[in-house]
Parts: sequence; C-alpha cells; structure tokens
Amino acid sequence: MRIIFLLLFSSFSLVAQTKADDPTYSYHFELGEQLEFKLSYGWFTVGKASLVIDDQFNEFRGEDCYQVTIKGETAGLLGAFTHVDDVWGGYVRKHNLLPIHAYRNIEEGKYVREERTYFDHDQGKVEVLRYDPRKTERKPKRQYDIPDHANDLMSSYLSLRNKDFSQYQNGDTISIDTFYEDEFYHFKMVYRGIHQLDSKVGKLSAHKISFLVPPSEIFPNEEGIVAYISADSNQLPLRIEAEMFFGTGYCELTAYRNIKYGPDFQ
Repeated sequence: MRIIFLLLFSSFSLVAQTKADDPTYSYHFELGEQLEFKLSYGWFTVGKASLVIDDQFNEFRGEDCYQVTIKGETAGLLGAFTHVDDVWGGYVRKHNLLPIHAYRNIEEGKYVREERTYFDHDQGKVEVLRYDPRKTERKPKRQYDIPDHANDLMSSYLSLRNKDFSQYQNGDTISIDTFYEDEFYHFKMVYRGIHQLDSKVGKLSAHKISFLVPPSEIFPNEEGIVAYISADSNQLPLRIEAEMFFGTGYCELTAYRNIKYGPDFQ
C-alpha cells in the first residue's frame, strides 16, 4: 500500500510540475481546434469561414509556434456575382503568444495579393513583403519599428481568447497593440459584462466586448462592433456584430471540433 501511495504521489507531483512549467496548460484553446463561421448581412448569407489551429506545434525561426489559419470565401447569393477566396494565417509563439510570422493570400475577383510579415521582437522591427504572385517583379520589403509586445491579428485573437475576464467590470477598458497593413494600432475595447446569447451553437452565457472605432461614413457609432465570447472554459468567439450605416453584418460560430473542454458541435 505504501509503495502504491508513493507511486501515486510521485505521479501527481510530476503532473503538477509539468503543468506549472507548461504555459499552454492555462490556455483556453489547444492544438487541432477547428471553428466554422457563417457570414451574413441582414437576412442574407454572404460567406463562410473557418479558423483552425494546426494539430501540432510548428517550428519557425527556432521557436515552437501555434499555426493559426483563417479561410474565408463567398457563399449564397453573393457567390453568384463575385468570388472571394482569402487565407489569413500566422505563426504565434507558444510561450508568450507573440507573433513571429504572418501571411495573407487574398483573391477577391480580379484582385490578387500575397503578403508576408516577419516580426523581430528582440530588435523591435517588423518587415513586410507584399506582391502580386502573377508578376515576377516585386517591390522591396518595408521595415517598421514596433513597440514591445506588439501583436498581429492572429496573436491578438489568441490573446483575447486567453483573457481573464473575471478581472473586469462593466465599463472597463481592454487594450491590445496590433500591427496591421503597415500601421500600428492601439485597439481599445470596453467590457460590457456577461449576457445570455441565443447563438448558433446554443443558448450560452457570453462576455460582451465592444470595440471602440471612430465614427465614420461606415460605422456611425463608436461601439458599433460587438463581440460575444463564451463565458466558459473555452472562451469561444460566438458572434461578431458590425453595425454600419447601411445595415448590420454578422459573423457567427456554427460548428466546432477538438475544443479543449467538451464535445464537438456540428
């Protein structure tokens, strides 16, 4: 009995040490996660998208990284008039969720563009290469200065998924510094508490986050973009609403597989 107890104690100690040393243990996502979304405008379906975290860590510049890929394409009635096939992705450091490399392959009608972005956090630099893959001539890379802990879109997404929302109260501000398309943005969001949401994947409690955007010809209200994140251990992106002058656009989670906690929903 004493030997069994010692073996069990040793096993639990080893597991506890592994969990403490592994930063991914506390993350609300894991390798292999797959999310599917419906994109709509008013009553009309205009597209669909998928967001996938690769099922293994990928090495980039000698560091273990999450590879996150978003694919979007037109669907429904809009697909009969135009063609969109976009791929956005990035390599995000395993240990601190900062970006190492980001890529975009854009195909929207006759418009085609590819983009490669390389982050050097030690030097505080980022390099951007943007080109038309149909042409052999390419412009040189552009280099920009970035502050400490600068994110891109993929790392911002993972960071938001991993936020401890219990520390915020209604009206508190959340900031994420993000580099996007040759510019550095200091994104601000306002936490609006927990709400009951009748989502495509069930009726769930959700954290409501309002993105602060300057009023413009497109967005009439400062808090016109709202995101709902499930208030559970997975913190899934359930819905994004974008209120515009000419209507409201929606991005809604419709299915998920290989989430960290719980069964699949398809």
